[in-house]
Amino acid sequence: MKKAIFYTTAAIALTIVIIVTYSAYSTYRLTDKMEVIETRIDTVNFFIKDVERDLNKGAYIAGFRTLLSFNQFITTNGTFIDNVNERFKESFLNGTIKQQQMNLMKDSTFTDWANRISAEANKVDIIFNFTINEVKLNHTDPWTVDIGLNISLDIKDKRNTSYWIRERYLITKINIVGFEDPLYIVNSKGRVTNAIRQTNITNFVVNGKVDNLLFHMNNSLYISHNDSPSFLMRLAGNLSNSTLGIESLVNLEKFQAQGIQLKDRSIVDYIYFGTKTTTNFRVNNTPEWFKIDGSPPAPGPDKGEHLDVYKVRNITI
Repeated sequence: MKKAIFYTTAAIALTIVIIVTYSAYSTYRLTDKMEVIETRIDTVNFFIKDVERDLNKGAYIAGFRTLLSFNQFITTNGTFIDNVNERFKESFLNGTIKQQQMNLMKDSTFTDWANRISAEANKVDIIFNFTINEVKLNHTDPWTVDIGLNISLDIKDKRNTSYWIRERYLITKINIVGFEDPLYIVNSKGRVTNAIRQTNITNFVVNGKVDNLLFHMNNSLYISHNDSPSFLMRLAGNLSNSTLGIESLVNLEKFQAQGIQLKDRSIVDYIYFGTKTTTNFRVNNTPEWFKIDGSPPAPGPDKGEHLDVYKVRNITI
């Protein structure tokens, strides 16, 4: 009887030891597995944050090069962009404009950028897929173009530890200063170009002296003005007015030097290059061809017209 009790007690004790040991081992394995999963989730999460930063950078580079490609296309073909948003999307994603391959877009499209991200993701066992739902151009101020991207991201770990589906709307801003004005390129047949540069002059005429005005005109600098076309409208050859419009004064000496016949029109660029009928006034102490549009009387009270924008209403000839 004593031996039976001893063996029974020993068996129970051994069973308890085995159960405790197995439980401890199972807990250790589960903890270890959870740590591995947590590490993988953190890795993918960090990757997503890096992706979002890289996508913004890629959108800026592809967008900047697309706008440069627009200028190249306009110069080569002598025509404006027929549908700015659609052609932007085409070049931004595929590197072409109207199926014409643009050299500046080689290996620089947004698709190229995203594919490079996918290749890097593959190296760390992450599957990265993306879908471009929308690409849109817009102005929020006269000197900046906004690129709006609606992107669906599909990211998962090859080990099936984590899976992300995200939809992101990215906005990338590109300053237009330094880009060539399409109106000059097309209307001079590529012989005269003019880079967009914002003037820092606020008083064009000081005590009847036109030195600032002539400097502004000689360099064809730009002001923002809500009667003139925006940069995106200029790409399309649209001379309508915009609250985000910009304009310059055309230096006709540059056109004359290239053998281009001068027009007897206001030298405000979108008027000079357009067909709008205006009443134009000569300005004292300026070249004979220097004319600004407005309405009588001149001299006279401020009416908010170009005569007043450039402060010349009371010094007309």
